[in-house]
Amino acid sequence: MADPRQADSFRMEGWQVSADGASVRFDYTCARYGAFSEIVTFTATDLALEARLDRGLAGLLDLLQVALGVSYYKCAAARRLLLPLTRISSELHQLATALYGDGLAELYVRNGLYQSHELEIVASDKDSAPYPEQVAQTHSLDGQALVAWGGGKDSYVADAIARRAGLTAQRCAVVMSDKVEAAIQRTSEMPVLFLRRHLDPKLRDVNAADALNGHVPITAINALMLVILGRLSGAQSVIFANERSADEPTIRQDGIVANHQYSKSSNFENIMRDAIGTADPLAPAYFSVLRPYSEIWIAEKFSALQEAFPRFTSCNQNFRITGAEPPRWCGACAKCAFTSLMLAPHLSLEQARTIFPDNFLERENLLPLYRELCGLTDSKPWDCVGTINECRATVYRLSLSSPWRATRAVRALIPQILALHDTATLETFWQDGMGVADRHFVPDTMMKAAHDL
Repeated sequence: MADPRQADSFRMEGWQVSADGASVRFDYTCARYGAFSEIVTFTATDLALEARLDRGLAGLLDLLQVALGVSYYKCAAARRLLLPLTRISSELHQLATALYGDGLAELYVRNGLYQSHELEIVASDKDSAPYPEQVAQTHSLDGQALVAWGGGKDSYVADAIARRAGLTAQRCAVVMSDKVEAAIQRTSEMPVLFLRRHLDPKLRDVNAADALNGHVPITAINALMLVILGRLSGAQSVIFANERSADEPTIRQDGIVANHQYSKSSNFENIMRDAIGTADPLAPAYFSVLRPYSEIWIAEKFSALQEAFPRFTSCNQNFRITGAEPPRWCGACAKCAFTSLMLAPHLSLEQARTIFPDNFLERENLLPLYRELCGLTDSKPWDCVGTINECRATVYRLSLSSPWRATRAVRALIPQILALHDTATLETFWQDGMGVADRHFVPDTMMKAAHDL
């Protein structure tokens, strides 16, 4: 039965490059809420997009339009999605299906739409503009790698691998406000290259008027923006820091499977790579350099990067578009709980105090979140966190070492974990976490660099 909150259709109207060639406007029409427009600014380059447009670059902008659309589509979760092309490749269709299906599964679950939502994806009735096969390019970043930078431990490890491999790595981030830009820059000791999304102000109004709202597959948007920047600047690689732990669903219950990190998953990376390659054979290589590794492995490697301890943060409170300036760690969210747990086996108490304001594993308010992380409740946190087995193995590891075994979280959790697994199984979980998975697109040179890190 149709949900009255849903619209009949959501149409992608196409995109237009600005007169100065630095920005692109993407237009949409929702049958319930009307027109939306978003502007993306490639502030990191002095290159005029209009003069650079060829078939491949236009194809990448078409992909970006599809990805950006989730932010507006979610307001009414329309039953019919009209893509901006008269001819849809199988790769583009698969990308759209992934973004508006599994990519929005959390939205559907948390708004009670998961079981009833059906989506029809159709081509537009508008012909796209013709573009030349290839335009001569002027490259400013030949041979460089663009490294997606979020300011957390994963970003630092990915960046370290790229540099160990001998690449000239440029840290890049996509932001939506000056506040977030400043917060991300504070996490880096070197300049970060920023790209800017200008959301339609109308989005805030319709959300205030009780439109459907929730998480969107933001990593897909960021990836495509960096790929386009790489195409414009001549960078050879666009490197993300999505680990294999992102493959685990947040909830799997009564036929419902939803993953908060779907756009960070290996399945989506594969779909995205196919869509990019089909749209533009000249696009830079896009891959996650941490795909073979677990959060356990990443935490160990990060623990050697002590210069990052006073700067990095994984707390999402730092990246809110508006509001008062938060502390580097709020000490009350799933990301604070998860980061403090994963790093603990690799740190002394003194080292931990150089990162966190106090010992988070002693905080009573975080105990419910530690239980969720360890799968001792109905669902993992709806956040970018590691797998249940990684968290259980880490608590077990802490129970073997002083002084961590005496902390409130370890004392509270270890009896429940040992009731589910014997010590040999927990040790196997830990060793698996230190191993390397086969499913990835990481070049051999970077695999070697990761091994040597």
